[in-house]
Amino acid sequence: MLDFLLLIVVLFILAVFLRLDWIYYLIYVVGGIWAFSHWQTRRSLSKLLVRRRVPSRAFTGETIDAEIVLHNRSLLPIPWVRIQESVPLDLQTGESYRLVASVGGRSQAVRRFRLFCHRRGYFSLGPLRLTTGDLFGFAQSSWEEGEKVHLTVYPKVVTLEQLGLPSRLPFGTLRSRQRIFMDPTRMAGVRPYASGDTMRHIHWRASAHDDTLLVKKFQPSMALTTMIVLDLDQFSYPPRERLGGSEWAVVVAASLANHIISQRQETGLLTNGLDPFSNGDANPIPGMNGQGHLMGILELLARVQLRRDPDADDPMEEGHLSPSRFALHSWLPTHITSLGWGTTLLLVTPHISDPLLWSLHALNRRGLTVQVVACVRQPGFDRMRQQAEAMGIGVHPTFWESDLARLGQQGGFNGL
Repeated sequence: MLDFLLLIVVLFILAVFLRLDWIYYLIYVVGGIWAFSHWQTRRSLSKLLVRRRVPSRAFTGETIDAEIVLHNRSLLPIPWVRIQESVPLDLQTGESYRLVASVGGRSQAVRRFRLFCHRRGYFSLGPLRLTTGDLFGFAQSSWEEGEKVHLTVYPKVVTLEQLGLPSRLPFGTLRSRQRIFMDPTRMAGVRPYASGDTMRHIHWRASAHDDTLLVKKFQPSMALTTMIVLDLDQFSYPPRERLGGSEWAVVVAASLANHIISQRQETGLLTNGLDPFSNGDANPIPGMNGQGHLMGILELLARVQLRRDPDADDPMEEGHLSPSRFALHSWLPTHITSLGWGTTLLLVTPHISDPLLWSLHALNRRGLTVQVVACVRQPGFDRMRQQAEAMGIGVHPTFWESDLARLGQQGGFNGL
């Protein structure tokens, strides 16, 4: 700007001493363009509406499309706008997120880019920055977005077969000889209609065939809740497998929740991990069923992270049990006091230890059904498994993620 003003002063001095009218004309034209460019450039961004269209949710491995819509409310066009989007590394596809657009008067321009969800997480897009100017380079103006947009990437979900688990794990609704609840999904025959029977249970086709009202009979059952417990204490994982092992544990927990809810069973989620959304403990999700409830579980699993006790030493380096406050054997009993009799605890953990087994044995004696799903290879696993089964605790190993990928390449499994 100072250089331009110095040029105007020099031209004016030349015009005065040389008395050349065309220099005065040049000063008027260039000065007018300069003043108009500064006024229009500052005004153009105030008349520009900016909208970002990005899905708020996606699954790991998906590629999603995003749009930036620029709507010019002014009659004057905007010759150029440079768009710079801030995208986390875990969402980048390798393409440039610096775009350029030209927006006419009373019109809009749309620029598109893609995001690839490399891994689960709770990501922030932005701030979005815009820069515009005039065609002569006299003036520039910038704008920065005040609020960020968030994208939740759900963890990958696989089948129990892909996890190496039996398709019928001992959890969920148990058949009962006592007629406490009737399971409407399990029909056991028909009987004659009696006063007080609900119209919803009338078997209309059988009634029309026998020319009398018949009511469906259902198998008795006890609807028991399964509580998935995800161990994300950092010191429970071997140092070399803390990243990969914890991510695989989240996949296992998400897959178990998906399977249980697909069977119309109630399930909840409890974890000792860190929820960055609340900057502390992850709020437990009570046992319910339904697709909406499943999405709530997946949303928490998308955000939750490994948790480290800053006052504890790393037990994996010293070869002894973790003194961490979040170690499962000491943390779990204080967080499940509200669970009722018959609830199934489905633990997803990388490490099975003697203190954990004794803690689970005490819960088993209180009337809880305890099952453990091991998500990381552990030395001496067979011995710990036999000891757990002697205590009435079922232990199930899973495929490691690298094994699953190798089987997929060999055509053994088809991913979801």
